[in-house]
Amino acid sequence: MNTKRKLGQKRFVKIIALQILFILVLCPLSFFARDAYRLLDHKLVLDEQGRLLPWTNYDYIFKGSMNFIKQCPTTRTIYGDDPLFLVTSSLDTNGRTGKNQNNQGGNTYWAVETLRKYYYYTGDRDAIAPVRLLLDRVLMYHTPSDWAWPNVPRTQDNSPDGEYTDHWSGVDKICMVAVGYIRFYKLTGEEKYLDAAIKIAETVAKHVGPGGKMKSPLPFRVNLENGKVIDCYTANMVYAVMMFDELIKGGYPVPNKEYKQKRDLIWGWILEYPMKDNVWSGYYEDVKTDHENYTQQIPMETARYILNNPEMDPEWKTHVPELIDWVEKHFGQTKHWGATSIREQNVCYDEMGSHTSRYASIAAMWYGVTKDLEYKEEARASFAISTYSTFTNASWGDVAVNRTGIGYARPWFSDSYFDFLSHFFDGIATMPGLAPNDKDHILNTSSTITDVDYSDGQIEYNTYDNDGEELIKLTFEPEVYANGKLLDKGSWSFGDYNGEANVLQIHRKGIKHVTIRKR
Repeated sequence: MNTKRKLGQKRFVKIIALQILFILVLCPLSFFARDAYRLLDHKLVLDEQGRLLPWTNYDYIFKGSMNFIKQCPTTRTIYGDDPLFLVTSSLDTNGRTGKNQNNQGGNTYWAVETLRKYYYYTGDRDAIAPVRLLLDRVLMYHTPSDWAWPNVPRTQDNSPDGEYTDHWSGVDKICMVAVGYIRFYKLTGEEKYLDAAIKIAETVAKHVGPGGKMKSPLPFRVNLENGKVIDCYTANMVYAVMMFDELIKGGYPVPNKEYKQKRDLIWGWILEYPMKDNVWSGYYEDVKTDHENYTQQIPMETARYILNNPEMDPEWKTHVPELIDWVEKHFGQTKHWGATSIREQNVCYDEMGSHTSRYASIAAMWYGVTKDLEYKEEARASFAISTYSTFTNASWGDVAVNRTGIGYARPWFSDSYFDFLSHFFDGIATMPGLAPNDKDHILNTSSTITDVDYSDGQIEYNTYDNDGEELIKLTFEPEVYANGKLLDKGSWSFGDYNGEANVLQIHRKGIKHVTIRKR
């Protein structure tokens, strides 16, 4: 009897073990899918090698996501029916309701980044209005001139009501708002945004100090009214560098020499401390002070700055791959069908679409420098998995309700829209194969496209800067005109670019108006 019982127990254990093994084998699918052929709300798409492909084309995702912003559900505030992106940072899974603290400072920067890239890619001017609405609400609540931090935005609203009255802010987000203002001014020509950015820089410059191992040149969080420092450390100093850069290079009425010194001090601190010790902490406003709460956001955006400004870092060819590898090691150990999925931060260790697309964009930009096909595949696959968090079953028509990611169901305006779409455009700039072959698109510009008109067999656009470069994917063989006259062939080329055919490269000198016509 005891022997039979033991044999039965062994058989039972064996059956349970096999069931567990079965579950573990299917886990990559069953954890994320309703059945073995779906990932979230979409049918899983693999190529012949079993590599993950996007569930749909990127154009559809870009336009559907922007449609959500343009048709954003509203809630009642003292200002009337406010779109939810003015009130809350996150939504319920239905995409139509939500109430949470708002991170309007970071959203300002990323909304402008997404807008300016989406605009040159599509020519859709209707996308400008909701972004202007956000900037104007932030501008409405700048601090009084007699505060310790005067004339700066409130970057966080812990009582989501569309009124930004909190007395504390993240200084890095203050700088992000300033950069967003300047770039929106370049797009629209509306000087009130430039004026506001200049005032922000004047205030921030007064608070720049030398910093150290556990103290950044600017504090992370401060009480704007009395000046009390709430948290003295953030590695997210790259936006202060970008703010001073924009003002130094723009020729605006600012003390260039002083700002250059401030910028160089901050940039030197980044190279001396977080670049060496990897203490990449201090970004998310809703996390209490925790210097060991590392994030992927800061090192990846620092890498983006270096790639766009290699002259700022003598060791850029070493630092960029080190940053990519560090983020992959700390936040990208989860792979799905060959795709690296990136988690957000130590205290919120969830896989998220925006951070995966951010990582993909940096890998793509590095591929553009090195032509290393491993980085190209890494970027392609991570972009692909990012698409599966878009167009949930709560979407309506061509309006996309996007999850935050495959590990986080609720949409956030940052992670699902503003700080999500922008990264795809940076990827397309070095991997034109991600853009459709049957449509014409401006893929990248070193300037700002202030006006663009797409018509059959023609693209016409104006730029903010006299000098610059554009990358354009075409369906036709072109002739290029500058200021109404044929542009010298030495200033443009048409053909293969990073293995993709029919790509036009334009190099402008003293030119703001370009027309591209079918030959």
